[in-house]
Amino acid sequence: MTFQEKLGITRHEKFDLNTVQISGTVSRIWSQGSDVFVRLTSGLGESPDSPRFTLLIPGGAVHGQPLTLMKDDAICVRGYLVEAPYTETGRQFAERCRREGLLEEVPGLADVTALKMATCIVPLEIQPQLQVSPVNSARVEGIVSHLTRVDDQLYVRLAVYDEHTQIQPERTGKDGRPWRKAHYVSLHFVDGRVDGRLVTLKEKDRLRVTGVLHERRYSETLAAFLMRSRQIALLASAVNADDVRIVRVARVSTYIQAESMLHYTK
Repeated sequence: MTFQEKLGITRHEKFDLNTVQISGTVSRIWSQGSDVFVRLTSGLGESPDSPRFTLLIPGGAVHGQPLTLMKDDAICVRGYLVEAPYTETGRQFAERCRREGLLEEVPGLADVTALKMATCIVPLEIQPQLQVSPVNSARVEGIVSHLTRVDDQLYVRLAVYDEHTQIQPERTGKDGRPWRKAHYVSLHFVDGRVDGRLVTLKEKDRLRVTGVLHERRYSETLAAFLMRSRQIALLASAVNADDVRIVRVARVSTYIQAESMLHYTK
């Protein structure tokens, strides 16, 4: 059986691009079930401002081959982007915000759970980093599913149907093709422009974007966490509710900063 047959790929299917190349230094390795996660610090050396990206290695192996990786290894990775779901508990939120006694101030917080999504790189190849200059490039293709403007900045969610997407057997796609679950990728058009030109997009537009991986650092309040978990009512019985609702934890999101774009026409 070929690799394409194992994924359920038929001859008449066409797939979106989803490729990433990134180099950096391994700063952390941990497991979740059989899968292995690796935090990669991009660039030369490590500083508080160095961007950090997460590798997701299904089963701890690449193409069935177990890996040897250690902290401070300098590696170069070729792979693709996915969104990996994970669950965060209220207890974990309290630990991350480092506010002593928060679980007592908000009764029931310890039992709250919320689903989050993290953008990860699934490696297809991991090699020692031989180049002196850092590597960082990404190219994706897909359908605009959502747009957000913050001041002059444009953020886009792209639904990418690449060859690594999973088939959903309970549904049938167009023209008898398999129905696949998209990978979602975030794009950032700095100042709403790409290559110096103003970007005008709408939902369901189809794009090909080339750029570099970046991370956005932000914070989330306890109130936002509880709203996301549909447990905002817990604040009604909280001690010092107005104070604890603005307790924050640090967050990081990964996106592609667009450098060039092809805006397909129908």
